[in-house]
Amino acid sequence: MVVLVTAKYWTYQEMWDALNGWQEEFPELMTVSVLTTSREGRELPVVALTDRRTGDHNIKPALLVDANIHAGEVAGNAAAMFFIERLLRSYGHQSDLTELISTRATYIVPRLAVDGAELYLTTPHRLRSSPRLYPYSESPHGWVPQDVNGDGWILSMRIPAKDGAFAIDELDPRVMRRREPGEVGGTYYHVFVEGRIDPTTRMGKMPALAQMKLSRREGMDFNRNFPIRWAGESGQPGAGPFPLSEPEIYGLAKFVEAHPNIAAYVALHTSGGVILRQPSTGADTVLSETDRELFTRVAEIGEKVSGYFARSNHRAFASGHEKILMPGAADDWMYDHQGVLAFTVEIWNLAHAAGARGYAEHGVSELMKRTLEQERDDLRKIYAFVDREEIEEGFFPWTPMDHPDLGPVEIGGLNPKYLVQNPPLRFLPRECERVSAFLERLGLSLPQLTIGSVWSTEEGPGIYRVVQSRWHEQLQILCKHIHTPFCAAILD
Repeated sequence: MVVLVTAKYWTYQEMWDALNGWQEEFPELMTVSVLTTSREGRELPVVALTDRRTGDHNIKPALLVDANIHAGEVAGNAAAMFFIERLLRSYGHQSDLTELISTRATYIVPRLAVDGAELYLTTPHRLRSSPRLYPYSESPHGWVPQDVNGDGWILSMRIPAKDGAFAIDELDPRVMRRREPGEVGGTYYHVFVEGRIDPTTRMGKMPALAQMKLSRREGMDFNRNFPIRWAGESGQPGAGPFPLSEPEIYGLAKFVEAHPNIAAYVALHTSGGVILRQPSTGADTVLSETDRELFTRVAEIGEKVSGYFARSNHRAFASGHEKILMPGAADDWMYDHQGVLAFTVEIWNLAHAAGARGYAEHGVSELMKRTLEQERDDLRKIYAFVDREEIEEGFFPWTPMDHPDLGPVEIGGLNPKYLVQNPPLRFLPRECERVSAFLERLGLSLPQLTIGSVWSTEEGPGIYRVVQSRWHEQLQILCKHIHTPFCAAILD
């Protein structure tokens, strides 16, 4: 039987409508409730999936999946919703998924950054997690990303300048390559995110380019707000005023503490096409031998069934310049403080799809060693991929306009939302299938208590010896096919 599952980018209301509809359609398998309420008053859903006829969810080993902790990483939400529907519609038709729902519990928080994601999905806006003003109490002066030309996107903007750090690529004029040391005699550009200087304040008669320091206004990062090696704003931008300061993250932490049956955790992010495992703090030798073996084997299985790379956080992201790598991150907190097998999945690998170099395959430290020519070659491959796959709105031609602050500029470049950060819509189903394949195998790997053979002997009045042994059970199975005096005694 072919199970049809929805892969799309969901608005807040569409997400809730689908969850409520599935709960009504599958009342024995799914319960949706409210995890917490966001700063703007939106309710965060949490889904519990299990067959209640075989026991309540809180008495079964559980997998916890959360998604879209970063507002723009909406492919994580799409994959979470896909996984929910896939499990429900496969029950009774696919034996392994039926086993998963019958014997385990799966908790899914399909969207954490509900306020930020709604802004990302319904406007040109791009942001990290929450639309609240942070870290400042008043909006600082500077450069504010904005859809200046009104085309519905916040793209890149290039400005001719003698001291510009970029030049138009000789082979592909859509590519802005970095200017080489000592290069002179050409036409050069500054490249910025499309936007404007904050119109509410001016810094005297300073030239416009001198006022273009990025104005941090929505600088909260939910995935730096957990109480694990928390570094504060000075040590880690976006960390928040104190651990668990954000209601969305506090609500998730309380849920985890209330469900000690959670044995594994996966956070769904974008992008990179990689399954990230522990450790974050160094080479694999910082883990115990048991944990290292467990993380490595599970990640290898994920790599096999999903087609994604599998790497430790440290191997993928460490550049050698960090004092602490990603302080305050959810997967570290789940492992270090809760004792849970914790992974992060980065969905969609544009670089790999285009045949270019990406951090998932090479690691950040190796990418830092690329030459200027290698960087240029990688960019060319990405633009060629857009052409080859005929991706609609994958690239926006550089278009002149008279900028109200800067004068003549050109606006264009790659689609930052649905090419770079998230897959184009027609690539989304395949990415959701890859994520689901890993989540299914991880869920079926959760520990489960099994009682083998049990027998008792009376040792005295009212005193019995009770013995349980899986070896005895296995010997019984073996001896059904072997006829010896020993086996006759076992089967007696």
